[in-house]
This record gives sequence, structure tokens and C-alpha cells, in this order.
Amino acid sequence: MCPLCQSVVARVIRKGFFIRKSTKTSLVQRYYCKDCSKHFSERTGTSTYREKKSYLNQAIFRLLCSGVSQRRCGFILGVRRETIARKLVRQSLVAQSMHEEALKTIAPVEVVIFDEMETFEHSKCKPLSICVAVDEKSRRILAAEVAQMPAKGHLAKISRIKYGSRADKRPDALRKVLKTVKKAGSATLLLRSDESPRYPKYVREIFPTGRHEVFLGRRGCVVGQGELKRGGYDPLFSLNHSCAMIRDNIKRLSRRTWCTTKNPRQLQMLLNLYVCFHNMLIDKKTGYFRLQDFST
Repeated sequence: MCPLCQSVVARVIRKGFFIRKSTKTSLVQRYYCKDCSKHFSERTGTSTYREKKSYLNQAIFRLLCSGVSQRRCGFILGVRRETIARKLVRQSLVAQSMHEEALKTIAPVEVVIFDEMETFEHSKCKPLSICVAVDEKSRRILAAEVAQMPAKGHLAKISRIKYGSRADKRPDALRKVLKTVKKAGSATLLLRSDESPRYPKYVREIFPTGRHEVFLGRRGCVVGQGELKRGGYDPLFSLNHSCAMIRDNIKRLSRRTWCTTKNPRQLQMLLNLYVCFHNMLIDKKTGYFRLQDFST
């Protein structure tokens, strides 16, 4: 099918090759459509179409999901920080699309644990919430959504004076996560969370007849970025362990770092990328995700 005129019965013929400028070696097949009289290549419509330095995609994908900041990633690979930022946008769209398709093929999930973790953009007076849902059995991340939230405690007054009133968008993010869970969940899905008073309302809204178990929140231990809990059996371990991995492998989410988020949309893109990377490590035997999908 011609990707330009979208004609299924288009008369397409081969029309030579061209050499990719980025590698100087790879030959790319060129085609010609007799119906629309236009040329296209085998890269037209792909995720790397008209992308320079696509040979760096694999390295960027691995580094950004392994605790390396965008600036340091550019330094390691010898490119500008702006190049990393642009590739993050494109790779995030690919990762999001692949994750949505993968959720349609996995076996229905029986038990899901969800909760929110907090970070901030630029200043602690501008906090952000990240709603995360995890399959208890496999620790596969099903959804992760970033949402703006107002400051709490002694920073609330300072935040209002410096930045004005901040809207609370956590309900929208929680609804979106629960709707994603509903698509991947089984008919007998069981939801688990801590005792946050906000959760039961939205669970009943998305799952009118669903089961929801709550557990008492516990104090974090010294290790595990503060996400893992102190001693004893933790019924929410799958979620807390995954959240600890998120904080450790995304540089801007580490508890002690000077690498902070400047734009919540960029944080969401990085989370989309990490979700695929995390699930690839979890499901490497089932072929849920392949690193080769981000190759040139």
C-alpha cells in the first residue's frame, strides 16, 4: 500500500536506493507510486522517518531508563542536550503505543495494587503526584500518570504566595489509571491500596461491583528510596518495590538529586519510556517488549 495516497491497489515499483546520511553505509529502498506520482521509501511512516542519528536510539533508551539525566546522556554520547530531549518525545510516543497494544495481549490481571507517589517540578512548592498501578503477581506496571497537586503542610502558604493557587488534578489521573486497569483486568479483579480516603470514591465510580481491599500505610525504611517499608510482611510490596525502582532509575525522581523536573509533560514522557523498559525486564521470557524495537 502506498503510504502517501493510501491506495491498497496502487501500482508501486522499486525506484533505486539512497544512503542514509547518519550511517553512510545503510542502503534504503526507494519506491515510486504510479497512481499519485510520488516517491517514498521503506522508512516512510516508521518511527525513525526523517530522524537524524537514529543509531543512538538504543543507547538513549537504555541510559534514560537507567538513572542517567538527559544532560549527562548527551555528554556520554557526544550530542547536545536538545537532541536527547527531541528523541525523548519521539520515543515516548512509540513506547506509549507499544504499551497500549501489549496490554491487549497479556493474560487478564487478577490482583492490582495502586497508589500515588510524590515529586515536584522546579520547587517543592510545586508538587506533583504520580499515580501508579502494578500487577501484584508479575510486578508489571500497568499505568503511570502524572498530575498537578497543591502544596501541603507548611509549604502550602508559601506556595500560594509565590505561585498562586494550584489546581488539584489527581482525580483525573486516578480515573485514567483505573480505566486502564479495567481494560487489562479480569472479571474477578481485586484492587488493593492503602487507606487513603480519596480512593474508594473513584474505585466505586470505575468499578461499581469491584472488590477493593485497603491496608494501613507504614513508615518507609532507610533504603529503597523511602518507598520500601520497615520490617515484616508488606501486602503492598509489589507496588512499593516497583515505585522504588522508578525512583532509582529515573534520575529526576531520586530522593536526593539536583536533577529536577521542569515540565510535567516531559516527566510523563519519561515515565512512558520507563514503563516499557521495566515491563521488558519483567517479561523478557514472554517477549512483552524488545529493546530491538527502538533500534535503527
